[in-house]
Amino acid sequence: MDKKKKIILVTVIAILVLLVVAGIICYVVSNNNNSNAQGQSNNSNILSLYNELQQKSGYSVSLSKDENNKMYFVKKDNETYIDTIYNGVESKYIIKDGNTYLLMDDSKTYYTYSNNQIDLNKITNTLNTIKDLEYQKGKEEVNGKNYNYEEYEALTDFALEDFSNDRNIRTRFYFDNNDLVYIKTISDEKEELLSFELSDGVDDNLFEIPSDYTEG
Repeated sequence: MDKKKKIILVTVIAILVLLVVAGIICYVVSNNNNSNAQGQSNNSNILSLYNELQQKSGYSVSLSKDENNKMYFVKKDNETYIDTIYNGVESKYIIKDGNTYLLMDDSKTYYTYSNNQIDLNKITNTLNTIKDLEYQKGKEEVNGKNYNYEEYEALTDFALEDFSNDRNIRTRFYFDNNDLVYIKTISDEKEELLSFELSDGVDDNLFEIPSDYTEG
């Protein structure tokens, strides 16, 4: 074999070796990234919060942007009370006995939506849909204090505003140690920051339709 052919052969072998090594490196890195992402999703604070709420027989959650935009959610066993204010307009619901009841305070009437309890477990159902998703970790200052956050893409479930027509949507959950304190929904067009408060306190009277209300 002449010298020129030897050089070509050696060059081809070297290239093949480099390709094999590069492939092995890419495979290892990819597996590590997948393992890290899976580990993050399985050890998230969102998962911990979901597990905590699943073990409680009763709890209340307050989400608030301001006095004109907020939600109060109360859950006890198989009953739920939801009070939502959006742009100053208030809506109250009681969910129990397999039905949803809309309360109209101004007219002291209520309306029954039979066999409808879609929002009975609104908070835990939402957490359940995202607890195993991959997320990004970060740190950001909110209202003068630094918090660690978990960011999930294409998520608007906790937002009070309408993000349905927005682009590049993501939601950040901010934690003080392991306690969720803020939720921020972000898009290219806008962002919404809500405070989050969890309490074990439950007022049983909230699950009762006032005696002076009539069915509409």
